Amino acid sequence: MSVAIEFLLPAFMMCVILAGIHVYMGMHVLEREVIFVDLALAQMAALGATVAKVFFAEEHAHNASGGHIEADHIALLSFAFAALGAVIFAFAGTVRRHISQEAIVGIVYAVSTAAMMLVLSHSHDGAESMKEVLGGILLLTEWSDVQTSTIVYLVVAAVLFAFRRRFHMLSWQPDEARTSMKHAAFWDLGFYLLFAVVLTISIQSAGVLLVFSFLIVPAVITRLFSERILSRLIAGWAVAVLASLFGLYLSWTMEFPSGASIITVFGVLLVLAGILRYLLRSRYR
Repeated sequence: MSVAIEFLLPAFMMCVILAGIHVYMGMHVLEREVIFVDLALAQMAALGATVAKVFFAEEHAHNASGGHIEADHIALLSFAFAALGAVIFAFAGTVRRHISQEAIVGIVYAVSTAAMMLVLSHSHDGAESMKEVLGGILLLTEWSDVQTSTIVYLVVAAVLFAFRRRFHMLSWQPDEARTSMKHAAFWDLGFYLLFAVVLTISIQSAGVLLVFSFLIVPAVITRLFSERILSRLIAGWAVAVLASLFGLYLSWTMEFPSGASIITVFGVLLVLAGILRYLLRSRYR
């Protein structure tokens, strides 16, 4: 058991850190009714990382500091692509009366996925790379990864807290925000850029699908029972940590992929929450 704890602890702590920022941002995404914007942004970030891995890995393979150079390229290109997506989605919010923002999100996701397939067609391990992009490499998490993620997420959280009234109004009262808030489009872009920073870090360990689950599933579950932000945030953290704990346990005992295990537990918790919500409503009718 001590071996399992020692091996799984970095991955579990990464999940705890992921929950800390993703549950809150997922609540914003859910209120904005752009559910798949996080999936599309994560895919854009993954596309940038894939481009860096494929086209810069060989160039620096024989460089003594190649690992650091490659890591820099991966981080920079990943954020650049995610930031491009953030600009697109912020602009889409200004023309939503004419074009559905969900349509823009779907287009960005489809195109970025197709582009990734094209890039990976030049890679000898394309199938494995795609698997890592979607499912992540959570069990390979090191303590240095946890430390880096913690620092980045704390900075993002500090910015979100400092300007929480503006971001809250944009998500919960969008019509009022666009009429009463100065430079609303600028703040909207700021939110998506912060989102891009978070996703750039997250997908490196968790992958696109697990990041999506951390963002959306806790927000949906808590929305079934409460409208209060603080209550939902605390409950969402509990849901995410519980899913991570059971998912990693299944991964260790059943030799399942860690990301897929946690996502499946998230799904089970959502179903159970839906049943509980139905029973509670039936009881108090």
